Amino acid sequence: MKAFSCPRCRGQQKRLGERCVQCGADLTALARIVERADAAHDAAVRAARAGRWAEAGEQASVALAFVPDDVDTIVLLAKVTHRQGRRKRSVELWERAGELDPGRADVPLALADLRKPAARVPARRAKRKRRSGGR
Repeated sequence: MKAFSCPRCRGQQKRLGERCVQCGADLTALARIVERADAAHDAAVRAARAGRWAEAGEQASVALAFVPDDVDTIVLLAKVTHRQGRRKRSVELWERAGELDPGRADVPLALADLRKPAARVPARRAKRKRRSGGR
């Protein structure tokens, strides 16, 4: 479960309400930002499930612009960038997720997988040349 800090007193809020439970500060704007980030994250998940990787990446990036330390969104973007073939960026995101949530079990597994040398796929063009007599 996420905890939120009041921007005025830094008091921890278990859930966002209209007012801080410690100092009474108005948290309405913060709640709207978090709602927008959640909506963008949900849109990214829907796009990823449909295989629309560019859209998923855009929506996850929007969510991170609103809430930069959301580990679930960072992991989602790491998976999306991996599917897009952007291994270096994916590694950076997984590392960041590991820094923010050291107990997360999927981070070391994903990093180990990404750090393996990429398997090289033989070029199809070379096979075609041999079949066609070098043309």
